Amino acid sequence: MTLELYTPDPAARYTLEEAARLTHLPRRQIVLYCQDGLVAPVGAPEAGGWTFNDEGLRRLRRLAELHRTYQLSLPALRLIVELQDQVERLQQELRFWRTL
Repeated sequence: MTLELYTPDPAARYTLEEAARLTHLPRRQIVLYCQDGLVAPVGAPEAGGWTFNDEGLRRLRRLAELHRTYQLSLPALRLIVELQDQVERLQQELRFWRTL
């Protein structure tokens, strides 16, 4: 028996309703996060509704966990997410330099 790792489909798209169901967030909260620039949908409302990819869902889950755990305001969430993104970029850069 071999273990197969889950590989997300880069072309997968989720509607606002699906994103709400998968992240356990109210649609209104997701829209608020989008309007505040904390997460970016890959499809615009004018083009048939907001859609999200796997990265968007991952970010929504992270925002929900931070909000639930620490009761952070939107500006505080923005700061923490920006810092987490910067740490991830620096870790990727460090891994790159270690392979040389």
